[in-house]
Amino acid sequence: MFDLTGFTTLKLPFKAKSVIRLTSIENVCVSMQQLGSIPRLVVGGGSNIVVLDPEFEGIVLRPEIQYYEITESGNDVYLEVGAGHSWHQLVMKTLDSGWFGLENLALIPGWMGAAPIQNIGAYGVELKDHCHRVKLYDFEEQAIIELPASQLNFGYRHSLFKELPGRFLVLTVTLKLSKYASPRVSYGTISEELERQGLDAEKPLDIAKAVISIRQSKLPDPDITPNVGSFFKNPVVRSEVADRLQDEFPEMPTYVNGEYTKIAAGWLIDRLGLKGQQIGGFAVNERQALVITNDGTGTADDLRDLVALILSSVEATYGLSLAIEPTQLGRLN
Repeated sequence: MFDLTGFTTLKLPFKAKSVIRLTSIENVCVSMQQLGSIPRLVVGGGSNIVVLDPEFEGIVLRPEIQYYEITESGNDVYLEVGAGHSWHQLVMKTLDSGWFGLENLALIPGWMGAAPIQNIGAYGVELKDHCHRVKLYDFEEQAIIELPASQLNFGYRHSLFKELPGRFLVLTVTLKLSKYASPRVSYGTISEELERQGLDAEKPLDIAKAVISIRQSKLPDPDITPNVGSFFKNPVVRSEVADRLQDEFPEMPTYVNGEYTKIAAGWLIDRLGLKGQQIGGFAVNERQALVITNDGTGTADDLRDLVALILSSVEATYGLSLAIEPTQLGRLN
């Protein structure tokens, strides 16, 4: 068995029977022929996976593709990026190149390949806003295919890949960026942070600097404190449900979108006094209640007990069911 604990940011014990490093698209075509019906698991940056079963009796696929190709069309820039690129490093590279669009998504951990699966998002921007197409290996068809963003069923932390888990392997993602800035600074505290630092809201690189500062002030660095970022999704409910809750909890943060309203899950957990709550080696982060951290001694059972406490407390108080955001290998409950 190969010890892959270091491939994940939560640092729960993780071993697999075999590992295949995929370094190019050609490498993928050759390697996929070896798999047959053997169970497989894709692990990239490991920042969005919770390993509850310590041994995986199958093959871990490690998409390390570093492909990078630029196509310009007028003021638009189409950037095809391999699945193995670090997301944050890519964001900063695009901004340094004068291409705008990803500034609000700075400092999100993980690799490019996971971005469309999760439809990563932050501060009012999601990957779907800049995804043009994806190149995939289709395990069912045993072929490489391309799909436009319009066919990926993007939603809040949702995509086609979650509807058909295990069918596709992301090889490259083509992003559509712009040579002209279109600042989006109304979400959260970006405007206040820009003003506090004396930064320019018209400069996307300055927006990224503000976002980085905000994230660093709220979120623990997974390289230092093991975590997978937001552990729970913000519940999205019909607006009349949110209105009833706001009648009872007037200070509850909400984000209205037509007939539906997104409720801040971190606030729900924080109001219950669960920040700092610890079971074994796992704890609710003191700065951001959406984050669960591992002090290095945590076990899967510790995590299960802490998550169960949070879920039951939120449901009992607010009548809401929180959904788990990261992918789970094994079961939390």
